[in-house]
Amino acid sequence: MSRVAADNLTNPRLRTDEPLLWLAGAGHEVRTDSSYYYDCSQRRDRPQVTIQFTLAGAGFYHDRRGRTFLPAGWAFVSVIPGEFEYGFAPQSTGPYELAFISVDGPEAMAWHERLVSSFGHVLDLSDAESVRPMLLNIAHARETSRLPDRYVLSAQIYALLMEIYSTLNRTRLSTTPRVTQAMQLIADHADDAGFGIHQLAAAMDCSREHLTRLFRTATGVSPIDYLTQQRLRRAAQALRTTDDKLEAIAHRCGFSSANYFCRTFRERVGTTPARFRKQPWLMGP
Repeated sequence: MSRVAADNLTNPRLRTDEPLLWLAGAGHEVRTDSSYYYDCSQRRDRPQVTIQFTLAGAGFYHDRRGRTFLPAGWAFVSVIPGEFEYGFAPQSTGPYELAFISVDGPEAMAWHERLVSSFGHVLDLSDAESVRPMLLNIAHARETSRLPDRYVLSAQIYALLMEIYSTLNRTRLSTTPRVTQAMQLIADHADDAGFGIHQLAAAMDCSREHLTRLFRTATGVSPIDYLTQQRLRRAAQALRTTDDKLEAIAHRCGFSSANYFCRTFRERVGTTPARFRKQPWLMGP
């Protein structure tokens, strides 16, 4: 196959049915005109997920929940067309500098659902130092027609989305001190087979249901799942660094029996503790 033919097959503009994140648009703009405004209910674009990030000045995002000011470091994510508006914020003290990326396809829509269900349409990314250069890199590559092939481009978009998700998760956790307290209690008592969700809730003086809801919202998993993960990680470390029998490892890492430990390990890790111990290239929990 010729080099030209190979390049055409991986061209970022060539659409296939592969489960990739497809770039529909991207740009870096400086708006000095306060009339900059879009009513997305009137747009006729192909449905696409748009993330617009404020670099300087301020914009706004307005939907049925109200209008939100978007200073530097803040962004919105939504599907265009949609029932919302965005534009230049009247309160902005200078030009509105922004960068945006629009992505379409089933994978993009799935990512939109994950982001919005977890964090909403307005995103505080002021602590995300790497989001700005990652977004600008994609925007400038598109503006100069220097986009990589569709696989590398999809990977770059995926990395950007993961960085946004990671930043928002860290921010949410740092502003939820009760969850941080629960995580510390789990770390302190994970080796105790008698320690579970009831003991954790009692130590924090709240109901099991409230704790589970709070913990899942902040971390994405329930406290009992988090406790099990901690025990499995400690057990995996023991399997790799000691010759102890499974019964001893199970009891030392908070499992009530070797049978329960082996069953849980296989369900969560995908292999038995014995095989995991013998094959060091296997990924741990």
